[in-house]
Amino acid sequence: METTNTLTVKCPRLGCPSTLLRPHAAQLVSRPLIMLPEFGQTFERGPSMEAPETKNKEEWFWRVAQVMDFENIGVSHTATDGSKYLSCADCDIAPLGIQTSGDSVELLIANSRINYSK
Repeated sequence: METTNTLTVKCPRLGCPSTLLRPHAAQLVSRPLIMLPEFGQTFERGPSMEAPETKNKEEWFWRVAQVMDFENIGVSHTATDGSKYLSCADCDIAPLGIQTSGDSVELLIANSRINYSK
């Protein structure tokens, strides 16, 4: 049984009104091996960015099939570890999630790094 988000997924930054996902746009998935850079880091922009050294384990994510399924999301350049990180396109708070690389590309927003509204 797939579980979809029943609420609107919003940017976690206080004062940012950005909607990231509309209700029922994403599926809840467990990915226990994914490590995300520490929340609130800023990334150097450019054609190739260094993968951040400080990372935290995240397990539960909202998954979408393609970037256009988001209402408002930013995607970083490819990091040296092959990852692309997701941010709020309005206020640039990051990383909210990750775009995986390889044969099975997934766009994942960490459940612990977002807010919800009705």
